[in-house]
Amino acid sequence: MNEFVDVTLEQPPMPSAFRMYCHEKWYEHKDEIFLWTGKQVKYDASYYFNKHRWMLRAMYRKEINNA
Repeated sequence: MNEFVDVTLEQPPMPSAFRMYCHEKWYEHKDEIFLWTGKQVKYDASYYFNKHRWMLRAMYRKEINNA
């Protein structure tokens, strides 16, 4: 009757370096737009990623190769 139950929670996998880079660029983009216009962007991160995925990929590769 005195059995122990393992209740440890699995940690979600760490995001890839590219995904973290994209999130960093998203927040930089939001800050930049706010500084230029004084207004928050009216779209979400997924829209930004879908619209700029090739630019983000090229920027990431260039940064990795120069590191």
